[in-house]
Amino acid sequence: MGTPNTRNRAAGSVIDSNDPFELIIIGAGPAGLSAALAAKNAGLTYVVIERSCIVHTIFHYPTGLLFYSTPELIELGDVPLIVRETKPTREEALRYYRRFVEVKDLAVRTYEEVTSITGSDGAFTVRTRSSAEGSRTYRTGKVIIATGAFDQPNRLEVPGEELPKVSHYFKEAHPYYDRDILVVGGKSSAVETALTLYRAGARVTISYRKAEFTGVKYWVLPDLENRIKEGAIAALMGSSVKEIRNRDVVLEVEGCDHDHVIQNDFVFCMIGYEPDIGFLSETGISVSSDDRRPAHNPETFESDVPGIYVIGVITAGNIGNEVFIENSRAHGPRVVHDITSKLSERQKS
Repeated sequence: MGTPNTRNRAAGSVIDSNDPFELIIIGAGPAGLSAALAAKNAGLTYVVIERSCIVHTIFHYPTGLLFYSTPELIELGDVPLIVRETKPTREEALRYYRRFVEVKDLAVRTYEEVTSITGSDGAFTVRTRSSAEGSRTYRTGKVIIATGAFDQPNRLEVPGEELPKVSHYFKEAHPYYDRDILVVGGKSSAVETALTLYRAGARVTISYRKAEFTGVKYWVLPDLENRIKEGAIAALMGSSVKEIRNRDVVLEVEGCDHDHVIQNDFVFCMIGYEPDIGFLSETGISVSSDDRRPAHNPETFESDVPGIYVIGVITAGNIGNEVFIENSRAHGPRVVHDITSKLSERQKS
């Protein structure tokens, strides 16, 4: 059992893990933070547990990234998002969510990882681990899982993928000036990565297994097509990576009877991400083998484990173009409404 009355330095709230909570929220992304505010406003005892920093998915966005949403579409509660231009940058969003936690004095514990959820509706035990305080045990009536779908990158599963030159995330382009870069993938994240690297002076090749780019933002695709047409970016369509080596990459290209080898310094595998299937399954939640969607009621977001809810982008599994901050910020309040309604009915009975 953890030390009583542990102060959460991020929000200034006192959290006593010895006392049972009515709700524990796992994940401090926009969906989880929105749920926390709804829980606080409803008078529920709650805590948010996050294994990394708050909104860590946004933290992993490329430096200087510009959101395609306007500020009011990603704001939470009544806290305004102030931006210099018409749309927020990654840095402005990070500053906003830090301020949101502080202004609303939300109970958030960062760098604490949930290791297991056991028990049943109304009597769950949540065990966690952190490097600072070791193991901790919480008791709670309900659980919301808002862990996102970007923690586990899809893998190529080819020789050389573990080399230091290979990354499944893209942060910024500056270190790759005058280097030969392969970007694997053909959706928005891969296309934007390729364009950003090109503008920073990298020599960029894109490898995509399909004949045409798919799922790319409509205002980005023409830019890429023009760069390919003028020869500034090379595109190997219908290709797949066969092997990654220290100085080159071996690709298979449809219609070719021999391997295609290109000189290479760094590889960015931008082929998508998926939710932590292992954690969901260990919790008892059924997960679709096709699209990795966790089973849940689309109205209340309660999973097929009574008392455990799933919200945010995790509800879409590995389908990355259905759930965003704009629509997932409403998930938490709906869950809290369902929880408070059930508590009210129980008290009446």
